[in-house]
Amino acid sequence: MILDFKEIPKANTGKGDQDTFELFARDFLEILGFEIIQHPDRGADGKKDLIVQESRHGISGVTKIKWLVSCKHHAHSGKSVSDNDEPNILDRISVHECDGFIGFYSTLPSTSLGKNFEGLKKKTNIDSYDRERIEKILLESPQGLRLASRYFSKSYENYKIENPKPAKIFADDSSIHCEYCNEDLIKSRNGIFVTIRKFSDFDVDPPVHYPYEKAYYSCKGNCDYILKARYMQGEMMMDEWTDINDFLSPTTYIKKMMAWMNSFQKQGEEANDEVFDKLKQLFIDGFPYISREQTTEEKENVKFYLENGLMDWL
Repeated sequence: MILDFKEIPKANTGKGDQDTFELFARDFLEILGFEIIQHPDRGADGKKDLIVQESRHGISGVTKIKWLVSCKHHAHSGKSVSDNDEPNILDRISVHECDGFIGFYSTLPSTSLGKNFEGLKKKTNIDSYDRERIEKILLESPQGLRLASRYFSKSYENYKIENPKPAKIFADDSSIHCEYCNEDLIKSRNGIFVTIRKFSDFDVDPPVHYPYEKAYYSCKGNCDYILKARYMQGEMMMDEWTDINDFLSPTTYIKKMMAWMNSFQKQGEEANDEVFDKLKQLFIDGFPYISREQTTEEKENVKFYLENGLMDWL
């Protein structure tokens, strides 16, 4: 689970925030399109926490279904919601003049309650939202993410770190495209940057390293094979490549930047304008993706570099 439902206070604290889970249920159902008919309150609720209305649009018109919503917040104990927690469902639906029942739970319905729901579906409208269904809906839409940030602030911050989005630095989103099939290599995460130059001459002292003459962006595999033939045109040249993903992670971005700077300054490497411009474009388009905190995996990679003496590129 990504979202920790224990961030929502217990329902029996008496500290003024005991209604938070019911308020969360209200806001959640509202973003799904339900109309709130009766909001949560602290009076005798007759085994209902709120009443919502769903409008179903069909060929013959609009059908309105009024749902009785029962909220059970057992995340702090970890207990499932049992059939004893949800007694007399049909009677409760009738008393509140509703057309169906929604169970809204921060854990899971017990096996016995699940069987009870299945039996009741033959007589009335029954639906339920458990923690996994709730989480999935929240994380798949901008409205859901905003709601998650409000009720699960710690979990949401961790989610943002582990699922980074590029910083909005430029007017347009960054993109690097394969020069053969036009695939967006930043989105596909399956691209390489290839440089081409003549073979170095090691028969002289010091050895001669020729300038980078050509460069291209490509998908791995077949596109690279086709582009390599196109750029080399039968000449005896050597190609070198680097994974474009290395320009999208903070540590490897710095590593690549320092490696290129050191090669030009200390090793006397040279590149013509075409190669240099494509290299610059990689650093520019990669920058929005590394302007962030590192994910746990990236931090582990840095730890590995340090422990194995692989940070000397700085």
